[in-house]
Amino acid sequence: MSRKLDLRALAGCVLETDADFDEVYILGGLVSNGSLNANLVDIKGSVKIRGSLWANRLMIMGGINIGEDVITEMDIDIKGGVEVGGKIQARNIEAFGGLHAKEGIEASNMVVKGGVKCNNKIHVEGLIDIAGGLEAQGEILAAEISAIGGLAAEGRVKVVGPINVRGKVEVEGDIECDEFIFLISGPSFINGKLQANRIKIELDEHAKMESFMRVEEIVSPNKIEIDYVIAERVVCPKMKAGENTRISEPIEKDYDPDY
Repeated sequence: MSRKLDLRALAGCVLETDADFDEVYILGGLVSNGSLNANLVDIKGSVKIRGSLWANRLMIMGGINIGEDVITEMDIDIKGGVEVGGKIQARNIEAFGGLHAKEGIEASNMVVKGGVKCNNKIHVEGLIDIAGGLEAQGEILAAEISAIGGLAAEGRVKVVGPINVRGKVEVEGDIECDEFIFLISGPSFINGKLQANRIKIELDEHAKMESFMRVEEIVSPNKIEIDYVIAERVVCPKMKAGENTRISEPIEKDYDPDY
C-alpha cells in the first residue's frame, strides 16, 4: 500500500474540499471548506475547518474553530482557544485557552487553562483540571476534578476520587465523589444530594461577596466540616458547622450506606 502524501507549507494554506494526508506541517494558519484527515497535524497558526478534523496527533500553536467533530487517537495540544461544533474526543486534551464543544467531550485526561463549556455530557476517565470554570449541560463523569472558576452541570456529577472547586457550584443533579472540597466565592446550589467520604465547605477568603451554598441533602460516613451552607437534611456521624450554617432537619448520627 502506498503512503499517503504529506502537506507542507511555509505560510498559510487554504483547502477547498475534503483532504486526506499522512502528515500536515504548516508554518502559518489553515482554512478548510471541507474536512481534514491526517496521521499528524502540526500547525503554527490558527485553524478553521468547516467540516471535521480527524488525526492521530494534533498540535496547534493558535486557536481552532471546527464546524463538526474533532477526533484524535492520541493527544490534542492547542495553545489557543477551542471552538467545536460537534464533539471532541482524544486521549489527552490540553488547551491554553477556553474550550467549547457542542456535542460532548470524551478523553482520558483534560487540562485547560481557560473555561470549559459543553452543551452535552463530559466523560473523562482520569483528571479534569480547569483554570476557568467547568460547565456541562449534561452529566460530568471523571476520576478527579479540579476546577478554579466554578463547577456547573445540568445532570449529575460522579467522580471516583476528589472534587476541588473554587468559585461557584451550580448542579441540578446529585454530586457523588470520594472527597468534596469547596471554597465558595459566589451564590451556589446543588438541587440534589451531595455524597462523599470527606466534605469540607467554607467561604473563600478572597470572595468579594458573602455567599451561601444551598443543597437538598448532604450524606457522608465520616465527620464533615461546613460553613455558609443551607441544607434541607444532613446524614453523617459528626459535623463541625460554622455559625453561618443552616440545616432544616437535625443531624442524623446513624449513617446508612445503603440509604
